[in-house]
Amino acid sequence: MAEMRPELDERVDEVLGRLQQGAGRAVESEIKSLPAENPGYHSTQFAMGVHLAMVMKDYAGSIPFFERAVGIFPPFPEAHFNLGNSALKICDIPKALGAYRAAIRFSNGTDGIADLARNELQGLEKILLKSSPFPSLDAYVANAQLFDQAFVCLSRGDHAQAVQLFKQVLAPYPHGHVQSFGNLALAYAGLGQKAAALECLEKALALDPGHEPAISNRRIIENMREGEPSLPGSIQEIHYYAERLNRAE
Repeated sequence: MAEMRPELDERVDEVLGRLQQGAGRAVESEIKSLPAENPGYHSTQFAMGVHLAMVMKDYAGSIPFFERAVGIFPPFPEAHFNLGNSALKICDIPKALGAYRAAIRFSNGTDGIADLARNELQGLEKILLKSSPFPSLDAYVANAQLFDQAFVCLSRGDHAQAVQLFKQVLAPYPHGHVQSFGNLALAYAGLGQKAAALECLEKALALDPGHEPAISNRRIIENMREGEPSLPGSIQEIHYYAERLNRAE
């Protein structure tokens, strides 16, 4: 059972009210003192998360505070919703989905939180599922998580496993997936398979002729020799979701 302290809740509400009215950094020291003095209380953690997200635009930094708030007091729809917003800002779609769904589950139906969370989920569906072979956000996220596993293998030099996993990522896409083709090319290059790598890069560029990583990597891979493993410099992560989300903003 979570401890309930109405007097502390009132203090938090008063400070957040001033923050929403534009107080900004003027209440920074007061907000920081709340979780410092009351680290085990949900609303003080929530207040710090709101400050970081709203004033500092430190969305990644706000997430641990929102997570602590809902960990202490799970039926806290505002904290779940704000957690979803911060996760969305850093393109952590699985975390955002879970948070928005929790906000809906714990909303009392009259606070407006459930409607806000549903709107966010509907917006994600329009962005991420448009021209996508996936029937739901969950299916899309599952494929993206497979992409992340494949990228981890590529980054640590397990090129054979990366090839297999990127092929699995591509399997549902009838016309291909730019980022997966690009990274599959790097995995083939790491195995010394120049022809296969160039073929993947051509497929990536057919989908997006201006895709800069594919253009740059093609120039380098064209100079490698078949059978001699090579990688074009350091591997840069291409986020599975960010391109569509950033385009929509």
